[in-house]
Amino acid sequence: MLFRNLVALSAVAMASTAMAQDISPVVDFTTDKANDFRGLAYGADGKIYVSGHRGDVEKETVVVIGRFNADGTPDTSFSEDGFAEVDIGPGRVEQSLAVAPLANGDVIAAVNATEDGDGSSVYLVRFDSTGAPKAGWGGDAGAVEVVFGWPNAKNDSFPGVEAPPQDTAWDLKVDNSSGEEKLIVAGHGSAAEGSGRIDADRYVVRLLAADGSPDPDFNGGKPFTYHSAQAFNEGGRRITVDPDGSIMSAGYTNLGDGLRNHVILIRLSADGSLDQDFGGFVTPQSSADAVGLKPTPGVAVFNPFVGDGGFAECYAAAKLSDGSYVTTGYGGATGPGTASTLGFKNTEAPDIVSFRVAGKALDTNWGQGGNVAIQSEGAGKPTAEDRGRLAIALPGDRTMHVGYYGGVPAAVVLDASGKLDSSVSDDGIIELPHDKISAQFFGAAVAPDGKHIALTTNNNEAGARLVVLEIKD
Repeated sequence: MLFRNLVALSAVAMASTAMAQDISPVVDFTTDKANDFRGLAYGADGKIYVSGHRGDVEKETVVVIGRFNADGTPDTSFSEDGFAEVDIGPGRVEQSLAVAPLANGDVIAAVNATEDGDGSSVYLVRFDSTGAPKAGWGGDAGAVEVVFGWPNAKNDSFPGVEAPPQDTAWDLKVDNSSGEEKLIVAGHGSAAEGSGRIDADRYVVRLLAADGSPDPDFNGGKPFTYHSAQAFNEGGRRITVDPDGSIMSAGYTNLGDGLRNHVILIRLSADGSLDQDFGGFVTPQSSADAVGLKPTPGVAVFNPFVGDGGFAECYAAAKLSDGSYVTTGYGGATGPGTASTLGFKNTEAPDIVSFRVAGKALDTNWGQGGNVAIQSEGAGKPTAEDRGRLAIALPGDRTMHVGYYGGVPAAVVLDASGKLDSSVSDDGIIELPHDKISAQFFGAAVAPDGKHIALTTNNNEAGARLVVLEIKD
């Protein structure tokens, strides 16, 4: 494995305009030494950790891990300039969508790397507090393979050997509930050995942070896996981990022609079993009937827009003070040329969509009859493209949904009822355009002080961006 230091060329640039509302930008940092910062997390000391990649995703990339001070300046005590680079295998496309700092100052990043024959695998790489590769981690390779359905050693026996297993880690979190640091890795990958299928399933794995080995106390030491029905490809996205070790896995699945994408939330107890007090429904029930999808306790499946030809995806779910979850993602309130029966505009491009799940039911008081669709159609923006990529909970059970609004990098704030919050701007939307990096926000994290929010961008050939927002008293 090759490790190299990066030289950060950009300086911190304060946002040129400050808003007179209760959430305002105080840092806007850009660098051309990375093209992506989708991995984002705060350390307990207020340091900001990022992970992503540098290079051309069509040819070759290497993974970048960075550490920032709380004020948004690169922490030069980490790998000399704040950034380190890791290349698992020269000539491969590698990306990191998640990063997790540990209590001792080490940092772990989840890496998705292409393999020979177009397959892809998940690895964990680890650096110490100085930004040096962690001695002994992952043996000679310096990386721990995370096995979802198929280990690399058995790829030759995969049923679709002409298209080897493809695993993708979308999230990585630290679980401290047992008093011992453990790692939760979540995403999706090829169906497990013995299933006879080659479609993708949802996966959640818990590992021991000490050496990356499977935790025997989680699902019998095996990955948790979920398959909805037929040969549908499951899409696992972000997770939240409760103090007691319970896990919420957000994602979505395309249920086929006519039904389109449905949100699927899965809540696990700390032992890796499905939480019997959550979910257990498919809405509308006709979706389940059409494809043979069985309502399952611990799993909530829904697409309230299906009657109007629309769809709903979910990238994350933020937990509120009452234990309910607010989702974010994108979809369509209507299908092409179809009028909304729910009071929304006709969808021209993806809408930000959000729902709230309380225990075993959708909350019909959320937003507009249980549904939120943030639509820029007719707003005079560069495009009508709206996307929600990650949601975080704010004080007062507000939620922030980051991504795009009208083709502009933005954060949307909803109040506790799912309405746009005018305390942050006239329309509840914080637009944060940039003249060089037009990428949407993909990461969001709340600082330990509860007064700052970090946002980071996805892949862009011009570079990567970190914005820090301040919540006013």
